[in-house]
Amino acid sequence: MKLVLILLAGLIVASAAPGQVASAPEQQILPLLRQMDIAANAHDTDRFMAAFLHTDRLVFVVNGRVIHGWEALREQQQKWWQNGKTDVVYTPKGASEFIVLTPDIVAVTRVFTSTRTASDGRINNSEFAVSMIWRNTSQGWRIVYDHESRTRN
Repeated sequence: MKLVLILLAGLIVASAAPGQVASAPEQQILPLLRQMDIAANAHDTDRFMAAFLHTDRLVFVVNGRVIHGWEALREQQQKWWQNGKTDVVYTPKGASEFIVLTPDIVAVTRVFTSTRTASDGRINNSEFAVSMIWRNTSQGWRIVYDHESRTRN
């Protein structure tokens, strides 16, 4: 009887509505996202890009431009952040959304606001959405595909 109750309780927990109980992949990826956010606001390209797949198979799409490979993305990220001298500040807007596609593949969607000083001295505010595909590799969870685009305000 105890075994039946334990199994039944396990089934109830396992069938809970999405968002009520974090999945194991979500629990593993969330700290990586937090570290990426810290690195992004420090404009530390190498720390930020640690979570990306470090091969030519990485695909990064931003506002219609496709960048292939970790090295190419790292070089571009350094330009975007002016080798760490930018003043951009990123703020997550709302909670990250997770869809566990398989135990080793997870889609994550996030929305951010950003604030930076333009070359003319004016403050620019924008909002953008990020969709990432994470894969659990032998090196741990890595982003294999990332798509970023500005949202309409």
